[in-house]
Amino acid sequence: MPLVKQKSLLAAKIETTSGTAESLTSAEAAYNVFDLVMNASITVTERMGNGSFSSLTGITEARAATCTFRTEIYGDGAGGVPAWADVFFPACGWVKTGAVFSPASGTPGTSIKTLTLAHYVDGYRKVMRGCAGSFKIVCETGKLAHIEWTFSGVYVDLEAAALLTPTYPTRAPIRVANAPFTLGSWTPCFARFEADAGNNVMLRPCQTAADGSGLAAAHITGRKVVCNFDPEMTLPGTFAPWTDWIDHTERALSLELQDADDSITIAAPKAQVLNAQEADRNGIVTANIQLGCNRSASAGDDELTITFAAA
Repeated sequence: MPLVKQKSLLAAKIETTSGTAESLTSAEAAYNVFDLVMNASITVTERMGNGSFSSLTGITEARAATCTFRTEIYGDGAGGVPAWADVFFPACGWVKTGAVFSPASGTPGTSIKTLTLAHYVDGYRKVMRGCAGSFKIVCETGKLAHIEWTFSGVYVDLEAAALLTPTYPTRAPIRVANAPFTLGSWTPCFARFEADAGNNVMLRPCQTAADGSGLAAAHITGRKVVCNFDPEMTLPGTFAPWTDWIDHTERALSLELQDADDSITIAAPKAQVLNAQEADRNGIVTANIQLGCNRSASAGDDELTITFAAA
């Protein structure tokens, strides 16, 4: 019998010990995810035979895997932090203080985490362990705000497994409407805003891995947080991105997404123009602007924050 792609889901659980796979139950699959893809990435060393053109048996190298998916942005309905944020942000190196997520510079431990991920598909599942990743927040005016996630980890195996039966979230996602935005004192209209965590993720080689994968776990080794947006242009005196670009001016950025119950604010205390190019949107003059998010305090780890609160 053919297997049906639509009958699939994602399970995710924070690992107690980084790189050690966790057992997964229906409770760890309570996510609405979209465009889910999980693939192994395993190079095979080719071995040329002798005495003919025929090859010898190829041997697999390190057993890595990647997982990409998209989640909608929503709160918990009471101004608190929803479950999806508590699981996925720490595995991207973003840690929570109260209801505020900020980037951290460090290794998996008390705050920074790695995940066990599994993609269940109509009777079988693929599993990754030791997963770390990066994300991009996408806010397109009038549409649903969402986050695109990319995780790297260690490929475990493909095995027969029945679909889990989670209780899926029922909160409606937030539309990008009635969403206040400021850059300094400028409050432009935009069609699309993106905030990219910009993590560098590497897989740590380890010859002692008991599963023979040759890998311990994924590890975040750096980041460059950038934002992109496409505002309608105004005359000089209101805001001039080219002047800011030349003068390396830093300004505070804030975007608030909200519904009747929850508010989610994306903020950068020192956003600097890295590039600004004139553009056109159906005859309206716009600009494509890229902003680098710089440290504010001398200790850093504060270039962008994501705050959950009551509306």
